[in-house]
Amino acid sequence: MIVNTTVLNFRFALGTLIVALFVLAAYGFSNYSALKSDADFLMHEKKLLQQELNKVIVRYDELGLKNDSLKSKFETAKQRAQSAFDSLDKLKIDVSVLTQVQSELMFLRRQNKKIESDSMNRVVEKLQQEKVEITRSLIQQEQDNAELRSVNEDLESSLEGGSQIMANSIRAKVFWNDRSGKMTETDKANKAEIIDVCFVLSENPLAEKGDKDLYVQILGPDSNVVNDLGAVEFGEQLLIYSSKINVEYRNRAKEICVEIPNNMAFNSGVYLISVFENERRLGGTQIELN
Repeated sequence: MIVNTTVLNFRFALGTLIVALFVLAAYGFSNYSALKSDADFLMHEKKLLQQELNKVIVRYDELGLKNDSLKSKFETAKQRAQSAFDSLDKLKIDVSVLTQVQSELMFLRRQNKKIESDSMNRVVEKLQQEKVEITRSLIQQEQDNAELRSVNEDLESSLEGGSQIMANSIRAKVFWNDRSGKMTETDKANKAEIIDVCFVLSENPLAEKGDKDLYVQILGPDSNVVNDLGAVEFGEQLLIYSSKINVEYRNRAKEICVEIPNNMAFNSGVYLISVFENERRLGGTQIELN
């Protein structure tokens, strides 16, 4: 058998070339796959960084700071975030660019936290200041209310006093019945039989019209009530009286007289006479018997 050396060499060379092509194709495919994988990774990281940067920018917009010192920091940080965001679109993405943007993102996050912390501290300070101002305002308002209440009480007291009846010209005389049956004035205790008390209810158009219960109390030198008719209670107050008079009051001056006997002998000394409307003392006078 005769072998053609030329043909054999050609076939060997062709086989080697085919193997080389297969190896080159496999290497190229592997290299392409690796490059595609790296490109996908870079694109994925780019999207993540864009999302994070966008969150930072949106967060800055939400803060909406009004404080001048914080606003300047806020604007600077926002511009850096926007620049980093724009660079991802404009620059060719590679590992170095991503690393730089990631570093910028970490800085912006720290800056964001600091600005938020400063902003919160300013808010707390402002709230505390407002609390102090509100407290001062409430204290001042309470003081003003207290003054108004005092003025109202004074006005009510004045109105109440202005609408009350008063007893004027209170006078008292002592009489005894002489042998002729005539009532004669005396200042002798051993002759005294009755005390005549007269007074004038003053005119007051502001006072309430109607029946008025008036009481006359005569307190002797022995501190006992002359002609004790008992006691009447007004709340926690107790009034022992010598005479009770029911008067129809019509806002005009009216003179009233009442004779008060004594169920016991009169003693020498000073007698205190008082006129009351219920528990309120209208006025009084005194007499002395020898």
